Amino acid sequence: MKRIGVVLLFALLCAIIYAREFRSIEEIRKSGVLRILQTEDYWYPFYYLDSDGNLSGIDIELGRHIASQLGVEAEFIRTASGHETLAENLRTGEGDIILSYYSYSPRRASQIFLSRAYLTERLSVLVNTQLFEEIKKNDPEMSVEEAFETLNRPVVSIMTVADTVYESLAEQYFPNARVTAVDSTEEASRRLVQRTEEAFFLNNLWTESFLVRNTSLLLHYSLYLLPNEDQIVIGVSQNNPELLEWINRFLSSEYNRTKEFVSKYIDFDLVSKLYDPVDKKEEILLVGDPYRWIILALLIVFSIVVVHNSQNKLRRNNSPENIPHWLLNIWTILFSMVLGFYVGGAFPEIIDFLSPIGTLFFNYLLFCGLPILFCVVTLNFLKLIERSDGARFIKRFAMVIIFFFVIGAAIGLLTALVLKPGVGIPTEAQEALVSSMRETDPYEEVDLSAGSIIWALPSNMIGNSVVKAFSENRTLTIVFFSIIFAFAVRYIQSSKRTGIVNSVETINDAFLFLFRLSYYVLPIGIFSLMLGQASIFIRDTEVLIALVMLIVCEIVCFIIWFFIGTFLGARKASLSPKKYLGVIKKPMMLLFALLSSVAVIPEAVKTCEKSENFNDENQKGVIPLLLVMFQPQTVSLFVVVAIFNMQLLGKSLNAGDYLYIMFSSIIAVFASIGVPSPLDLFTISMVVLPFNIPPAQVIFFLLPWMYTGRRLDTLAMVTNDFAVVQFFRKKQTKTSDYEAL
Repeated sequence: MKRIGVVLLFALLCAIIYAREFRSIEEIRKSGVLRILQTEDYWYPFYYLDSDGNLSGIDIELGRHIASQLGVEAEFIRTASGHETLAENLRTGEGDIILSYYSYSPRRASQIFLSRAYLTERLSVLVNTQLFEEIKKNDPEMSVEEAFETLNRPVVSIMTVADTVYESLAEQYFPNARVTAVDSTEEASRRLVQRTEEAFFLNNLWTESFLVRNTSLLLHYSLYLLPNEDQIVIGVSQNNPELLEWINRFLSSEYNRTKEFVSKYIDFDLVSKLYDPVDKKEEILLVGDPYRWIILALLIVFSIVVVHNSQNKLRRNNSPENIPHWLLNIWTILFSMVLGFYVGGAFPEIIDFLSPIGTLFFNYLLFCGLPILFCVVTLNFLKLIERSDGARFIKRFAMVIIFFFVIGAAIGLLTALVLKPGVGIPTEAQEALVSSMRETDPYEEVDLSAGSIIWALPSNMIGNSVVKAFSENRTLTIVFFSIIFAFAVRYIQSSKRTGIVNSVETINDAFLFLFRLSYYVLPIGIFSLMLGQASIFIRDTEVLIALVMLIVCEIVCFIIWFFIGTFLGARKASLSPKKYLGVIKKPMMLLFALLSSVAVIPEAVKTCEKSENFNDENQKGVIPLLLVMFQPQTVSLFVVVAIFNMQLLGKSLNAGDYLYIMFSSIIAVFASIGVPSPLDLFTISMVVLPFNIPPAQVIFFLLPWMYTGRRLDTLAMVTNDFAVVQFFRKKQTKTSDYEAL
């Protein structure tokens, strides 16, 4: 009995102590300080450290404003490990109020007083777009609400933040799903940026502010609002009703500046674009009436005159069979790009009507080009392994190719990181780019987590269906299948092998014929592809400047490779750089004019035969393969353009990402070998798809260089080919003076 009395006495003393663990308004004013409780973790944009190391945010400004209305200073006490411990800290007298992005819940209301809401938001779920598309695939008419019900499955993982009301709500709304609670919003942000989560549950305001700062994630996630409200309130001790009444009166008065503070830290114009990226009523015209029509007429007339004069010049200097159709004239291609860009910016009302033509054109290129890719890789690889010293030659050839391709990837990486062509783009422009990309079809993504990067390439290379590889445009799988198919053909009976090779060559010729038909609509296709991109540039000139910087980077890569090829080739051939360029001048100029490595092979072999520095059986045998396969400058180009797109969208890249871009660019160039232009550019898809960037967007940035600067690339290409062919010399020949040539 005595022990029970002691316990009751102790409980009474604790109750008395806790009953006074609060301060009245008068006591707060006398102390000169309002103590505000917050969690030790930061919750941007409510409380965080700014660039100067000072506390900033909506709750910080609101807390200081409340304190000023009381005539005191605000003191922020940030010792609570989580939101669920704030109530206990308040009850023990550590602070006067809780102002810490604090949500209303019945449990909290039973522990402390909660003010009227100073913010009323909505609960939201950020869902992996690919997961949501798979859910709706079985029932395209499924509503969003019905789709959310399918998230409530054991196979679905939903992330939220631990020690918050959202953790218990997630378990309540999705009892069958795997709810994973992370320790802080910093950890949640990191995992979302790494794109490792299927769904994320919180309220819309925090999630919206996060997406506005990471617009590229809109390619990977879609934000959906739930009908349930989330009321953000202020906590007050149950023993301090006077302070609660004062705070409620303040929040309902004209002195409450919460809306002002929220607008200061959250750009609601950008937030609105998360749900409605394109505002048709606010189309921006490059040029208004009537000048847009006048400029269009002048551009058309000027393009007709230039193309006509170019065709006349070609007729005077070439035989009739060597004169290209006017639709294939380089000036026709260039003006189709210019007109497409101009019309897209000056006449946005026709974009929806004409841009599908570009999509059809692009699909036709794939329809014809993927069989060509299979045939070309199969035939080229079969020729390599049929040599008498095939194994030794393949090993040496592969080592040389890979070595220079790695150098090419490094040159592209350093150029992009040093010049930073896509850095500094405003958030609005990044959001416009992302909105443009979201209009394309969803693409399957590749896991780029640390463990899966190692297996990403073989997993994508070895598919479970050849038919599926062709239907889903999996170029890497097609290349791998072509190689193993060539091995299989090599070891079957000779008579059967000849029949298979002839069949593959026939199929290749047939699809090449079909592919070349697209050349006659090439200007129209490029015009249509350019239409939809113009609005991005006219909304912000920074993007146009970035495109110019990208071209500068591409020129830098060309200069580097031209010097490498010239000086390496001159040194290996024991010639001066000037004489070396003189020896290879004819095939170099021929390739510059035709942009066809296959058409240059006869002249390149002839050059080898005429020059003692290249007149070796191995060299004459290898030079055709190098002209087709040796493209380190293209590796540099792919790396630069891929990183440029990441920079343009504000993506954060780590060392693993850069290694993946370099390695996959090398594989992409291997996959492009022997593929007609511009289809070869599509192989860059295997570089950018893991980052969920549509290939058409990347190829758009490749097109200006392809139809202007690619002629410069051919100069570097031939200088590199004749330099590297020296590594395959059977024996050193006696050097002779080549001045006679």
